[in-house]
Amino acid sequence: MAARGNAPEAVESSDEGEPSETETETETETEDEDEAETETEAETEDENEAERAPPVSAEVATSLYVRSDSDGTTVVAPRIHFHQDFGRTGVDLVYTTDVWTSASVDIRTAASPRVSEQRDELDVGVDHERGTWLVGAGYRYSQEADYRAHGPSLSAAWEGLQRNIRLEGRAALSRDRVGRAGDPDFERELTSLAVWLGYTQVLGRGTLLQIAGEHRSSFGYHASPYRWVGLGGPVTCTAQTPLCVPEVVPATRHRYALALRLRQSLARRLSLGVGYRYYIDSWLLQSHTAAGDLRFVPRPSLMISAEYRAYFQGAAWFYSSAYDLDAGPFVTRDRELSSMYDHEFMAALRWTRALSVAAVELGLGVRAGAVLYGYDDFPGLARVVAGEGSVSFSVALR
Repeated sequence: MAARGNAPEAVESSDEGEPSETETETETETEDEDEAETETEAETEDENEAERAPPVSAEVATSLYVRSDSDGTTVVAPRIHFHQDFGRTGVDLVYTTDVWTSASVDIRTAASPRVSEQRDELDVGVDHERGTWLVGAGYRYSQEADYRAHGPSLSAAWEGLQRNIRLEGRAALSRDRVGRAGDPDFERELTSLAVWLGYTQVLGRGTLLQIAGEHRSSFGYHASPYRWVGLGGPVTCTAQTPLCVPEVVPATRHRYALALRLRQSLARRLSLGVGYRYYIDSWLLQSHTAAGDLRFVPRPSLMISAEYRAYFQGAAWFYSSAYDLDAGPFVTRDRELSSMYDHEFMAALRWTRALSVAAVELGLGVRAGAVLYGYDDFPGLARVVAGEGSVSFSVALR
């Protein structure tokens, strides 16, 4: 839902300690893909002038995201977002579709041809502002050929001390059904509950601090119905593998994350943001994320930014690159549960223009970046290089 008020909006983190790659097979993901990391959006003095502009009464925004990597995976994801204000009440409607094709190492080792799938998602939200409070509710439905997820969400935010402090929280429930292509009798369930809390404070002119924490619990089927694990030989199932069994992971997972974000204005048109995030879960997977970005606003209608993120992750306690014949009870060959790291570089540009003939504002955004993934202990794959980019366009009525 659209954030109101002068305080910046924070976005929840993703399922894992941090997302590493776009998944190359059907995974039991339960949260929005765009909830990538806990962050704070803080603007420079020129950007603050935009906050004093008349409120948006209606807005339509579209975007197209494209990603391709050296492991044979391509993702194309168009998105459209409609927002309408009715006084102090706002309504949001978002439709997203993800179309991906892949011949990754996971698919090749399963002796499968190139796979292509599509996921469609609809999000509906409503929020209401009353005094210093903003409350909201939403519902999400996601559908693909072998996976269905849906669930409600609630949010609340309070601003005080002349909007120098913002407290906010969100809770979401997701009920998922996991299927398997070609097997109508296969059906598993996964239930997830997530709670996110954030505290944001203006420390001084041009300085903004945010502390955020998240807890997420999921119960049910966490494995991939397409992933098999070799025992007593190569972990990939080949002719030399004595025994291949379906992937089995624990039925319960509890995730915890704590994040700190600081933004400092360096000059009238320049600001620096830095952040750190620590993650740990009940599978003993831990991760550390450090991020930084530099933003330059040559004029109120134009913002240019450069971003960098470094991510380091340890392995889950039951992950191994090779299992004995008597291994158990849990076995996996999920690269996302192995020891890994990634480095991401991103550049972005955002331009807006108010039309003089009407109360209309046009917006255009472009993002492009590259990511290097490294796997310390995953057989058959050591490095993946990915390129990604997006373009967005918006029309707002004031």
